[in-house]
Amino acid sequence: ADEGRKSRYPTTDFCQFPEAICAAAESQEMRWVTSFFEWTERVQSYDDQVGWNYIRKLKDFVDGGLIDFDFLEATSGILTKGCHDPPCVGSGSTTNGGLGAGSIHLAEERLTNFQNILITLEAGGEPALVRALVQYFTDRQDIMNSQILQSQTPQGQLYPSYRYQLADFLSAMTYISETGAGGNKFYTGEARIPEGVRYGVVNAIMFLSQAYKESIQYDACDENNWQFVNDRFPLSNACGQLGMSYQEMHCREDEAYMQCPVKADMEQVALTNAGWFQAPGPFKCGPKSKYPTTGFWDYDQGRENNGDAYANALGRVDVEGCCWWGRGIIQTRGTCNYGKLNYYLGKRAADEGRVALYPQIDFCEFPQGVCSSDETYGGELQWMVGFFEWADRIQTYDVNGWNYIEKLQEFTDGGYKDFSFVDAVSGILNIGCHNPPCKGFGEAVVDPHNMRDRNDTFQRFLNQMQVARNFRPPPEPTPMPSPMPTEDPTEGVPTTAMPTTLDPPTEIPTITSSPTSLQGRPPEEAANAIKEKVSDSKARISDLLLMSEHPSGELWPSYLYTWEGFQLALKKMTSGIGPGEKNYFYIGDGYSANSLQYGLVNTAAFIAQGTIQSIYYDACDENSWEMVEFRYPISNSCGQQERSYQDEVCEGADEGMECAVDSQMEIHGVTHARWVGAPPPMYCGDRQVGYWDHITGLEEHEPPFKNERGRSDIKGCCWWGRGVLQVRGVCSYGRLNHWLGAKAAEQGRSSIYPDIDFCKNPGVICSDPRANELRWITGMFHWVQTVQRSRDYDFFPTLKTFVDRGDYTDGSFIGMVNAMLGGSPDDISKRTKAFFNALKAFNLITVETNSTGTPILTFCGVDFNDAGSKCTPCETNMDCTGMELCYTDVKACDPTLVDVVAEEAGSDGANTTMGSDIFSTPANNSTGGTGAGATQGANATNVAPGVAPLAMAMSIASSTNYCGDSWGNAATTCAIACPSGTDIECAPGQSCFGDITSCSNKIIDGGNNNKSEVANVGSNYCGVDWSDAHSTCSITCPGGTDSECPSNQKCFGDINC
Repeated sequence: ADEGRKSRYPTTDFCQFPEAICAAAESQEMRWVTSFFEWTERVQSYDDQVGWNYIRKLKDFVDGGLIDFDFLEATSGILTKGCHDPPCVGSGSTTNGGLGAGSIHLAEERLTNFQNILITLEAGGEPALVRALVQYFTDRQDIMNSQILQSQTPQGQLYPSYRYQLADFLSAMTYISETGAGGNKFYTGEARIPEGVRYGVVNAIMFLSQAYKESIQYDACDENNWQFVNDRFPLSNACGQLGMSYQEMHCREDEAYMQCPVKADMEQVALTNAGWFQAPGPFKCGPKSKYPTTGFWDYDQGRENNGDAYANALGRVDVEGCCWWGRGIIQTRGTCNYGKLNYYLGKRAADEGRVALYPQIDFCEFPQGVCSSDETYGGELQWMVGFFEWADRIQTYDVNGWNYIEKLQEFTDGGYKDFSFVDAVSGILNIGCHNPPCKGFGEAVVDPHNMRDRNDTFQRFLNQMQVARNFRPPPEPTPMPSPMPTEDPTEGVPTTAMPTTLDPPTEIPTITSSPTSLQGRPPEEAANAIKEKVSDSKARISDLLLMSEHPSGELWPSYLYTWEGFQLALKKMTSGIGPGEKNYFYIGDGYSANSLQYGLVNTAAFIAQGTIQSIYYDACDENSWEMVEFRYPISNSCGQQERSYQDEVCEGADEGMECAVDSQMEIHGVTHARWVGAPPPMYCGDRQVGYWDHITGLEEHEPPFKNERGRSDIKGCCWWGRGVLQVRGVCSYGRLNHWLGAKAAEQGRSSIYPDIDFCKNPGVICSDPRANELRWITGMFHWVQTVQRSRDYDFFPTLKTFVDRGDYTDGSFIGMVNAMLGGSPDDISKRTKAFFNALKAFNLITVETNSTGTPILTFCGVDFNDAGSKCTPCETNMDCTGMELCYTDVKACDPTLVDVVAEEAGSDGANTTMGSDIFSTPANNSTGGTGAGATQGANATNVAPGVAPLAMAMSIASSTNYCGDSWGNAATTCAIACPSGTDIECAPGQSCFGDITSCSNKIIDGGNNNKSEVANVGSNYCGVDWSDAHSTCSITCPGGTDSECPSNQKCFGDINC
């Protein structure tokens, strides 16, 4: 006021009378105003200039669902200590009055108060968890649509589920989580625990994995008639399967008033049934007056046979009162469950004055309403019924000390490792008890239907939804240090008296490489050298090169492009069957002094191009990105940038090699751009199409809309870009088929994929179970065809000159590559940066070191230990996110030490089952198609002398992955190999363990033909799954291919009958 500025308290001099805040007449208001003033002046404006900005972090906290309470801890630090991560840098008890020293006062109380206030204001608590849970699945809609909501034809082909849609899943989950039914809500997590939504995410994934095996996989709503009784399917299976009688599945005594009555005259007919050829028809029920006795389904004739009564497993030969079979997403069954549905969600709720979601459906009079009700309810009803039962029956399960919610939290906090939890949940859902085999709903002791598959599906979904990556388990408590050292310090290794000298290099090369041999099969020396280098560089390749941009702008490890896929593709493109003469990926000549460096530089340029084409976007299918009149034409699948992919025929020596265009072909892409409102995956078919409205998120097909080239249809437009280098056009796919696919096999030439016709199904690159390697292999082959064999540029002379000069920071070579491949200025910049990052990954560009010559290992983390556990590279604090800083000399992330630790750890780590040898013989398990694998196994060139080559389904000589109850058991028995590193290849009760080298010595030891031990490999048999093949041992498939088995079975290996 004295200096002429506006003043709220012109008569109060806070410098002379600071106590005025508490003692002045205006104190009641002043206590608030002065605090708000300090908050705006010191907290809201906080920015440490290296990445932590209060307003930005506040927005991140809100947008993230109000659950990341690290934000509150940081804010408390700013207010009480002056920095967001106290003790503050440079602080001390004698510095600045002690501000910044020590830890936050009453930190836990501040957090509790903050959470209570959020809940009071209805901004936090359960509503925040629901928002965060829904957002988690919304952000991963690509994975949900392409990996989880996929149904399967009887031939094993996957397609987007018609019946089960993501929008219905999210809508039903939101309703049951927010509103609930019968006093129960879907469990979304713990609001008072940092990242407490992780429990809700795991709960939802458990629900989805069970739903997949119950309904989604078959695109079915009604229960299938699947149980054999003496090799026949009784029609009375409608009354119950797995030893259960559905009409006798009563409620507890205190809930009996909700149960549906069983009416003898009720008639119902199911809507869906199994889709395999001549499968049993839909279930039905009716009175004995109409169906006196029932027989069985004759699958040879494809019809009912009621000539004689035929009993189900419980002896029923009629279907009277048997209308309570499973329906909906988790197959809700039994009179009690349908009664509860009606009481809380259906007509009975409405009749008795309670809120009813489906007031017109009487689930007791019309249980088939779950699947066959008025279309007004859409697909959401099938989800809602499942969520209701899950909240009412699964989440509340508490029997003999086994509590579902407690076990869910233990599994999550334990690092997502104890998968016996999954078997227990499968038992609760499917048969009513948690310790299978057990007696739950029925009288017989049984296992849940498809128990092993349910467990495998849950593990797959958990990985695909990236749970462990996004929610790390809480750290173990720090143990107290021992009072005295437990061991005496070790003495250092003495140095040699004189430094080791090396022979001087020759003045001129003794051998020059011939340009004509550059595309040929690489020598064994080159293959061994690249093998070792790629293996040593695994951590650096993953951290520097295989990173994708998340829609948030952050870089995350690529989900599609992995080191495992890269090394497997590199092996197949440089050795083994190979891609045909003059098509090998160049990795050096094997004898020049710089042979390895030549190969590494070629590999670096290839990965750099892959970065801008696919890796950076984590895409396999080409994104629809070209706009016409501010709209995205659906016909972009025909070609973008005025190209027409189906018209790009081969010329010159390859003339006539292109694929024929089939206007009736229909293919749906798997991936698409991930930004909000992005166009869906490309697709093709015989139809007129419109455009994608990125504002409404809908396709508009009336009127048809043309792409840049004038196409408004998508007939024959199935040749868009796919894989790491976006292979596109009929010529490129024709070359793939000619050299790598079915055409090569048909013409009697070697083929890496004899079972894949790239001309009939180009989408296989992204959708096949082997897509992890196909994405890379097709790109490497395309690189050979378009770059290594280019005559317009001096690719190899420029490469060798670049290497021989020894200055890997020189831009001449990548400049030539940029001239060859072109692209926007941003593409060229990213390609150049990726190229030099690759040279760093291969240690061709020296990593910055300190004065002692050791690498400066800098990684992001909340603290030093956190940086060592995550190993996220950084150069400055600006490279880190959130509360993380850039820490130096993090030896835990040194790749040279990581390899040693991994070797010593054996298979104890969750990610070691892939094996450490990048050139170990790959196996195609029958679940991924065995045709290619069988061919490769039979033609393998690295089988020891005296040992007959094995079919790929049986080949375990080079594998380091074996099944067992434990790592020691697997290493001792060497009974069953699991080359792909997944538990699905093992017998029930066993897991796949890696890094077991002793077994390969038992199979092939110095060329000795130990027939007794080779016999332990086992044989190939047909079955619905491995367990079925192992238990029946009825039909052999010696060639290792599914085509040798009945239509509903596959070929499984390593079976000792």
